[in-house]
Amino acid sequence: MTTVQADRDRGEISTQVVLALPVLILVLVVAVQAALVFHSGAVASAAAARGASVAAGAQNAGLSAAVSGVQVATTTVAELGAELAHTPAVSMADGLVTFTVAVRVPRVALFFPDVVTRVVIEPLERTTMESQR
Repeated sequence: MTTVQADRDRGEISTQVVLALPVLILVLVVAVQAALVFHSGAVASAAAARGASVAAGAQNAGLSAAVSGVQVATTTVAELGAELAHTPAVSMADGLVTFTVAVRVPRVALFFPDVVTRVVIEPLERTTMESQR
């Protein structure tokens, strides 16, 4: 390699690092934000499933069952280290329980949702006596 060639290549590595570093940081931030969105979705799914199960399995399903389901879902979200966006919604109609949970997503990057919502639909459990079978 001639000295002219070596002088022209001087600083090339610095330029490559300056150009590549922001792209690398952006990829890292997007990966972290995607992981946070997936975690929040998993928390919302777990809370909705547990809340719907409690609401559907309560004897004489009604307002007390809905309240029990909301309490279980709220506790589940807190135990899993997330934050509810609003109070979970419960509806009971046509023998089904529809349970909706919305969880806030911590923000690291823009262009990702700030709330993840999951809905679980479960049939109401009915207790029948042996003589009624």
